[in-house]
Amino acid sequence: MTTVAELIQRDGLIVVCGSGGVGKTTVSAALGVLAATQTEKRVLVLTVDPAKRLANALGLSEFGNVEVQITSDLFKTSKTKLRGSLSAAMIDTKASWDDLISRHAPDEATRNSVLQNSLYKNLTERFIHSHDYIAIERLYQAHSSGAYDLIIVDTPPSRNALTVLDAPKRMQDFFSSRLLKLLTANTQWQLLALAAKPFYEIADRLLGKGLLRDVAEFFTLFRTMETGFVERAKKVEALLHDTKTSFAIVTTLEDAPLSEAEFLGLALKERKFSTNLAIANRVIPKELQGQALIKQAQVLNDARQNTELVSELTDLLLKTDPGSGIDEESFSKLLTQTLETIQNYAQATTHISEKQSALLDRVAGFADHFATAPMLESDIADINGLVALGENLNIV
Repeated sequence: MTTVAELIQRDGLIVVCGSGGVGKTTVSAALGVLAATQTEKRVLVLTVDPAKRLANALGLSEFGNVEVQITSDLFKTSKTKLRGSLSAAMIDTKASWDDLISRHAPDEATRNSVLQNSLYKNLTERFIHSHDYIAIERLYQAHSSGAYDLIIVDTPPSRNALTVLDAPKRMQDFFSSRLLKLLTANTQWQLLALAAKPFYEIADRLLGKGLLRDVAEFFTLFRTMETGFVERAKKVEALLHDTKTSFAIVTTLEDAPLSEAEFLGLALKERKFSTNLAIANRVIPKELQGQALIKQAQVLNDARQNTELVSELTDLLLKTDPGSGIDEESFSKLLTQTLETIQNYAQATTHISEKQSALLDRVAGFADHFATAPMLESDIADINGLVALGENLNIV
């Protein structure tokens, strides 16, 4: 396996992980664009990160729980064109939970009771772990629909990503827990209701009317869907461990994100996930590295000592802009400052690149393959930037 394109051609699911601020969302979008332009696959980029950066990177004003197909018009100014198809979506937690309940409820009455339950509304709107499970459920739904050949998932920052990946197991554990069985034992609740009527009255005053009854009702109704949820959770777990599922860890070559990436790589290995790719993002390009750059900067800096050359450049500047009012002395100062800046930049860049070279071995330590993504000239704001990033992803 020698190219990122080959990994994309082989896989059906790529889960992109990494700490915050390393360009994970942008890399996910770039991988999606790369797959849709270099293969004939139907590609979906799915973000579980609450930030809406992916929409901007793909040139979309907005998108949500329903997949939005990226049209070929977006590639009009690009040197490359779509061979397959490209879609994007960002999970709407509440809408996804409502859809899930509708699918698993044994009947319409149970579905309506759950959807109208106040505890259900609070759980799905406010608790982060409800987002974790629904993210994986949403991923499985898209995969099992058969509408896509490759799904690229942009996860939340590092340790939050692990809670997403652990969600199917937690769901299975929840249904087998003693707490759920206690909460949903009808006869026990009936006895409790009779014996603790005064307690309910006090609880209603302190916690809000009917809260405890809502809790009992919610978990009782929820347990009627146990079989569907547990079976689905097992299938999701199997998908995450499938041979055509890969995990990609994105990092930058700085100590904090790199340490977080190493932690994440170890955690994924412990869970027996296949970490096929690590991506070192924003690496200093080779053409801006090494002593050759410093020598070239020195040659330019030495040129300012050539009075004849400075005079010729001054004359050229005056011909280009006669109204500038610049004289040879002023131009010489400007040239000196500019060339010193270039030399300082060359020295600083070389220092950073040497440090990065020493850190690349650490990246290779937590993945089967690792790639570098160069620091681009400007921030990625359109499809051309995503194309450039994808094409510059080279396995080392």
